[in-house]
Amino acid sequence: MDYILKASLVLFIFYACYQLLLQKETFFQANRWFLLFGLIITCVIPLIVIPVYMDYTVSNTNSFILIYDTLTTPVALEEPFDYMQLIIWIYLTGILFFFGKLIVAFLSLRKVINSSKTKSLGSFKLLETNRNITPFSFFDRIVYNPNQFRAEELEHIINHEKVHIKQWHSIDTIISHIACILFWFNPIAWLYKRALQQNLEFIADQNAQHISLCEKSYQTVLLKTSLQNNQLAITNNFYTSLIKKRIVMLHQSKSRNINKLKMVFVMPLLGLFMMSFNTEDVYVEISGSSAGNVEFTNQIQDHLSVMFSKDNDDN
Repeated sequence: MDYILKASLVLFIFYACYQLLLQKETFFQANRWFLLFGLIITCVIPLIVIPVYMDYTVSNTNSFILIYDTLTTPVALEEPFDYMQLIIWIYLTGILFFFGKLIVAFLSLRKVINSSKTKSLGSFKLLETNRNITPFSFFDRIVYNPNQFRAEELEHIINHEKVHIKQWHSIDTIISHIACILFWFNPIAWLYKRALQQNLEFIADQNAQHISLCEKSYQTVLLKTSLQNNQLAITNNFYTSLIKKRIVMLHQSKSRNINKLKMVFVMPLLGLFMMSFNTEDVYVEISGSSAGNVEFTNQIQDHLSVMFSKDNDDN
């Protein structure tokens, strides 16, 4: 449990830095690596221990006294309730529950893929379905309902999903889901996943609009898809609940590269965390005899120094 608590604190540090310093910046690729790096550091840093060496002296004890009262009858004490054991079981139960939900999501995805009509588009696979679902991509597959959109709108959607596929955004999504399983009790983990997925949409929007012949047409598609359909949790969905924010970010002025230096602000916080919570006292034994010899040697040196000074005075 100590590991889980420390990892949760590191996750909070990265999320707070992203929200306060980076969220409104337009270098989305850098933000992507910052958020992914945060998840990796969250899992690694609690395992690093900084040793602090401390000397101590062992006292030699030649004898000891054992006192035993034969008149006292041993009393069996009732063991207190182990709350820590209960917390561990609750934590493991939560992991099993959310892992089960992830398995169900994968099975639902497999069902949609198997029931769709597949077409090839270069290295991509286009899957057409009759289900009332939001267009999405998962690795090299793009799933959509052709009856919901016109040809021009489908072109925008496919260009958007191609960005997710080319940049392997599905891996980011899976990692964020695993983090939520491990830290299911921590609301920061869910907010972190949302921020990560939102940033992936910013990346796809930015790239898709650049290759679009009409930027206004692309934004119109975003508005059209603002009526939420069924979504699969582990996929990169074209629709998100933050359509307005996505459009605002498309019009946001490009951030200066020097603003990327904000990312290094997290380093002092991580250093403070490690010095505060990841140190361990390592005691180095100094035997009593060695300590006595050192003290005796020091006394002799002091005595010789006094005699030498006295002789000099006499002369």
